Amino acid sequence: MILLILWAFLASGCFAYGLFFYSVLIRWRLIDGSEPVKGSDLVLVGLCLLVMFVQLASIFLPANHYLALGWLAGAVLMAAGSTASVSAYFRRFTRQQKQIPLFWLFVVVVLLYSTLEPANIDSGMYHLPSMRWYERFRVIPGLGNLHGRLAFNSSFLVTSAAFGFTDWAGQTLFPLNGFLYLVVCWRLLSQIRSATPVRFLAVVILSLLLFYQIRQVFSPTPDVWGALLPITIFLIWLELRPVFSIRHVLLFMLVCVCITVKLATIPIALVLVPLAWAFRKQLTGRHIVWLGGLGLLTVLPWMIRTTILSGYLLYPFPALDLFSFDWEIPVERVRFEKDFVEFWAKFRIIEPYFDASLLKTPASEWIPAWWQYKDYYFLNKPTWLLAVVSPFLALSHFFNPARRTRFQPLVLPYGAALAGFLFWFLSAPEFRFGYAFVWMTTFLPVLPFFPTKTNYWNIMPWTNALVVGLISILLGYYGYVFLWKERFPLQTYALLPKPLTYRTHGTEAEMFTRQRTQSGLVVLVPVNTPTLQSCYELEEPCSPYFYPDLELRGQTVADGFRSTLVSRNKN
Repeated sequence: MILLILWAFLASGCFAYGLFFYSVLIRWRLIDGSEPVKGSDLVLVGLCLLVMFVQLASIFLPANHYLALGWLAGAVLMAAGSTASVSAYFRRFTRQQKQIPLFWLFVVVVLLYSTLEPANIDSGMYHLPSMRWYERFRVIPGLGNLHGRLAFNSSFLVTSAAFGFTDWAGQTLFPLNGFLYLVVCWRLLSQIRSATPVRFLAVVILSLLLFYQIRQVFSPTPDVWGALLPITIFLIWLELRPVFSIRHVLLFMLVCVCITVKLATIPIALVLVPLAWAFRKQLTGRHIVWLGGLGLLTVLPWMIRTTILSGYLLYPFPALDLFSFDWEIPVERVRFEKDFVEFWAKFRIIEPYFDASLLKTPASEWIPAWWQYKDYYFLNKPTWLLAVVSPFLALSHFFNPARRTRFQPLVLPYGAALAGFLFWFLSAPEFRFGYAFVWMTTFLPVLPFFPTKTNYWNIMPWTNALVVGLISILLGYYGYVFLWKERFPLQTYALLPKPLTYRTHGTEAEMFTRQRTQSGLVVLVPVNTPTLQSCYELEEPCSPYFYPDLELRGQTVADGFRSTLVSRNKN
């Protein structure tokens, strides 16, 4: 229930900031106000502003509930100054009676799955530990020296830390994945009711999100945002009109945020090139300054945070060693983190058995092994195969006049999706890293087979039946697997979701060993493997990997960590 309240606060706050930002752009005549603005667009604008605010503030202050409350107080003031507009959007929302009942089914299923203990392996290893460090301290120099993955700087994690409310709830909350999931589902439901071919794409994407992403909404993983944000960017792009509006600004902001959430989504920046060219005549110097400022306020704090956490401008890319800080992570460990992402995605071999020579394996050898991995669910392989053959399908449209006309607006979005698909597959082909690019590459070339408008069929009845059926399956799965077979005590976690904790397995003394580095620093190390234990509940430095060269830079952990291997080389 606490998550439902947090979702309501997030939706209201993001909407208030988005509405204020929109009114500023209209007042300063930076956008065309003739196009109707969706409330969900304003919520997404506000979410981008929230990420921007928390990232910037976390450089100087801990990212905890004080930032969240300050942000909410600002939202109240902005809403109070625009009561008429707020009331108008609220009335519009309540008038969408046909969509709301279906949407509440999404709320119910997301809320139920969010009560479960985080299931993502990385949550215990570095997602939740990162959030706890961010809540307690401003960004810590060299935190990645304690554990390399703590330097995997994600704007999602620092924003999640601000809404973790650990001190109040007695456990760390993570409402952001469920919140964005619901916002995107609302938008997809709206697009399904449109009279354009995009509605068919929206049906497919909504179905895939129900199957794949519901598994992750109860884990504080950036992977969910890494899929939802690019999907939203593509769907906005497909609906853009030839006037520079708030949706163009939103798309630019989403691209910037997306890159700071997960570096694997960087091909999404290709979206900006054709859009900038298409609207070059409408963009003035004022537009460029404004957009450039928004981009810098989003990306620059992220790069500063990354540099402080790791010593590198972009981590884990050791080639970008542009500075000479005493807290930078030893280059061989940075190289390991970079290589292991690719190694795991291709070979599914755990870290103790890492073999860098395997990264030179020819594609003719690693692709068959990758294809055989059993956890690639039955929908992943067909969509991947369709994505591979999609260029041939795309070329076939040019030999049919009607389909060629319908495919022309999709050429550039498809090209961007295909580039992202190739980048994903050739670098780190773990499906959860590239869902958006795989799905868009697969299904965009299918849209020209559907006419732009049709009067002889209506997709709404069977779409509603399909969505309700999928949600019913998810509810049935929850009831059968979690409530009946695993005896999950839903009544116990109706208010607060089940936390990820070592305390259900033993005491601190039983679960961790205390080891001293060469400098005398005490580090707690889990007794079990890193995939089975977490460090995020402990107040002392804790890492699944012990580095004897670790030392404090000052008197407290707030001063940061460094490696004597690097400091010795500096001297």
